This record gives sequence, structure tokens and C-alpha cells, in this order.
Amino acid sequence: MPSREWYTFPESYDRTTKIISACICAGYVAGAVATRSPIVTVLGAAVLALAYAYSPRACAVSNRAILVKRLIGSVHFPLEDVREARAATAADLRGCMRLWASGGLFGYYGLFRTAKLGKCPWYVTNRRNAVVVVTGAKTAVFSPDNVDGFLEAIRAAAPVPEVSGDELILAPPQPPPAAGRLAGILLASTTGLVVLTIVALAFLYSPGPPSYTLTPNSLTINDRFYPVTLNAGSVDVEHIRVVDIRNDPEWRPTGRTNGFANSHYRSGWFRIANGQEARMYWATGSRLVLLPPKGTAVPVLMEASDPERFIEEVRQAWSENY
Repeated sequence: MPSREWYTFPESYDRTTKIISACICAGYVAGAVATRSPIVTVLGAAVLALAYAYSPRACAVSNRAILVKRLIGSVHFPLEDVREARAATAADLRGCMRLWASGGLFGYYGLFRTAKLGKCPWYVTNRRNAVVVVTGAKTAVFSPDNVDGFLEAIRAAAPVPEVSGDELILAPPQPPPAAGRLAGILLASTTGLVVLTIVALAFLYSPGPPSYTLTPNSLTINDRFYPVTLNAGSVDVEHIRVVDIRNDPEWRPTGRTNGFANSHYRSGWFRIANGQEARMYWATGSRLVLLPPKGTAVPVLMEASDPERFIEEVRQAWSENY
């Protein structure tokens, strides 16, 4: 094999990597949509972009070295004084601890420690194809799709001591037990992290007073979760007024029947102190606009940046209705 020629072996994701990556991506998207915060959106996009950029794409072998190809730049692993080059075993992965690494988001890469291998870098995206390379200087773990071809290329690029048939174990058809347990731990911890992130973002969700669309025939409250369109003829326009919850305790919400609520924002259906059920769109102020219904429909309480001006706009647009 000419030393100047690089032999490239792609790396693909295993099922656990795909599940973890999809869950985390979905969590960040949900957080960005829920908060509508540029900071959350940019931060989440940056984390995902960096994680994907550091994820191994392929391994190349030549010139007595392994080159791990990544979008953010390749990693050079010298094949000097090679002592072992073999498929990973269950013992290699036993007692695995993540020191500074990704535990499933676009792969398992970074610095890990195991009971047998000690502290070593991983460039892994598929645990079924894990390959251990040990040199006099360091140990590393890779995961080429073609394990046999990768090992053959290493042995052609650098002398590798012969090992017995019992020691040389090719890539297993099923994940080793330790790897399976590790995958379960990583999946559970990552899923828990995603859930905690979504919960935290829900607590922080603070969109402010809702936007609205007013026409001569209707009012649409553009809430993210519980939007509503009120027909002009269904609202008692004459009795629209401002309600100050601090001074009008009968309109204070006492329970949520079907809605969203945190300390910064409430929307949906709520039970209020006077015994009625009402639709509410309340941010952090205390002065809400009461849109009383005609007939048996539920009242609507909506926070506006300028309540008096909002009432004037509604009455002007719906002047024919009162």
C-alpha cells in the first residue's frame, strides 16, 4: 500500500445516536418555539451546530497515521509504536465514564475513561463498530463502517504485533452487554436532560401581552397555544372595560381548566373568583381588558400594552355593533 495514498472509511450513526440526537434537536426546537426568545434560538442552534461539526464523519489511514475527518477540522492520530489494533470487546467498554465528551448527540466523541482502557479519546458514531487502537503514546477508539478494512489498512500502514485468535475479536453482530448498558444510561440521561430543558423553558416562557388582529368583523388574539377569534356580533361592545385584578378580585383566576400558566404568562381557559369560566391572556400586568359576551359565551380577559387605546380601537372598528 503506497504510504502517500489515504484510505477513507466512512462512519455512520447507530440507532441510539439517532434517537438521542433527534430528541435533543426536538427539545431545542420546542424551547425556541415556546419562548420565542432570540437568545434561546441562537444558543440552541449554536450548540447543535458545534456538536454536529465535531462529530466524526470518516476515518482515513495512511502515512503511519489515522485522520479523523470532521466538519470543524480533522484530528491526526499517529500510528507510531502501535501495540494493538482490534475490534472493541465488552471488557473495553466496562465502567465507562464520560469526562469531557458528547454522550450520544451526533456520536460519542471526546474524552472518556473505561476500567480497561483508562482515559482515552473516542471518535465513535456507531458502538457496534468500535475499534481500539493502542500506541506507545495513547489509546483511542474509532468506529469505521468497514471494521475489517480499517484494521487491514492500519496493519499495512504501520507494523502491528500479532495477537492470538482469542484476543483478536472481530466486530460483534450484536452490541456487547456493557455497551448496551452504556447506551441505556446515555439515552436515559439525555432524555432526562431534554425533559428538564423543556420544563425550564416552560417556566421561563414570557411572551408579554399577546398580539392581535382587529377587523370590522372580528378580533383575533394571536396566542401561541390558545389563539381565538371573536366575532364582533358576539361581544357586548358597550360594556367592554378595564379590569384591575388587584382592585377587582372577583376576576382573579383561581384555577386552570385548560390552558398554559407560569409566573410570567397565562393563556387558555381559567376558573375565576366569581365562579365563571373565562378565556384569559395575561402577562405580568394587573390591568386586563374585559370583553364580555352576548348570550352564554364565556368572557375574555386580555392584557394589552395600552388598555384604553385598545378599547377605543375596538369600539371604533365595531361601532355598528353597539
